[in-house]
Amino acid sequence: MKNLWIAIAVVSALACGFLGYKIANRKPMSYTAAATGVRPGAKEVGDVIDRALAVPADMIIAKEAARYPTGLKDLRGLAVGPEDRVYAAGDKAIVILGSDGKQISKIELGAVPNCVGVAGDGTTYVGLMDHIEVFDAKGAKKAVWEKSNSSVWLTSIAVASDGIYAADFGNKIVTHLNPEGKVIGRLGGTGRYEVPSPYFDVAVDSSGKPWVAHVGKNRIESYKEDGTVDVTMGKQGNTLQGFSGCCNPSHISIRKDGSFVTSEKGLVRVKIHKPDGELVGFVAVAKDFEKNIHGLDLAVDSKDRILVLDPATSTIRVYVLNGAGSNP
Repeated sequence: MKNLWIAIAVVSALACGFLGYKIANRKPMSYTAAATGVRPGAKEVGDVIDRALAVPADMIIAKEAARYPTGLKDLRGLAVGPEDRVYAAGDKAIVILGSDGKQISKIELGAVPNCVGVAGDGTTYVGLMDHIEVFDAKGAKKAVWEKSNSSVWLTSIAVASDGIYAADFGNKIVTHLNPEGKVIGRLGGTGRYEVPSPYFDVAVDSSGKPWVAHVGKNRIESYKEDGTVDVTMGKQGNTLQGFSGCCNPSHISIRKDGSFVTSEKGLVRVKIHKPDGELVGFVAVAKDFEKNIHGLDLAVDSKDRILVLDPATSTIRVYVLNGAGSNP
């Protein structure tokens, strides 16, 4: 019996060796090789990417009206507060700019912030890696909320009338907290979001309803009171309408009329979609930014101007729609 098992082992090893040789020496295949037997070159691959990035000129519906320097080296988060003040998060600080882009004040922090949200009274919620710190309208620290567990990795904060929503990439959840930092709910029920990378955004519309960029499903979602999905917008695709790649839109914001502003990484672009998801047009496209840029956080002010965080230049770009910035 022992000899039989040895024989079987030898035959198996020979078979594996033969199959390994065939695999190692097979001819490489690609979408081009299948048709022509020729591997695609760098130019061909580049042409495919250029076609995917191409946007017809008549679909670009906005123009850059201003660009605000922040003075920060590691710009990560963006929010708009009262009187359209702009709050930029980065380095170890929150820089506060007026609606004209001039610096008003600065909140010094003990660590690098990932995100920021601002209430109507100027209360500022700063998301550090694993906890939230709260500051009053004058920049004085009011509270430090304890982290819930060791996995917390905060990526976005959205402020509502009854508290805030915090997107947590580490735990793949979005929690609803009251103004004292107590968890009072959780979006999406008891499940976890599909979030392959730390781009995980939440925003609140004019009615106070929260929306989450469920990047692993390439869509934006809202929820019923029981936490289940209510409305979804968007679908995966390298088309002008779709959200490309594994995890887009990376950032979202919402205009007064309920239309969505979205940004994508990979195939870099900033778009506007109607509330039902129909594409309105493009605010900015890949050629407007440095190559391979990511982290284009978004905000919308009271005039419906669209603010885009540009980490490559450490600036906030301000866009208005063509034709006096009217709503779509």
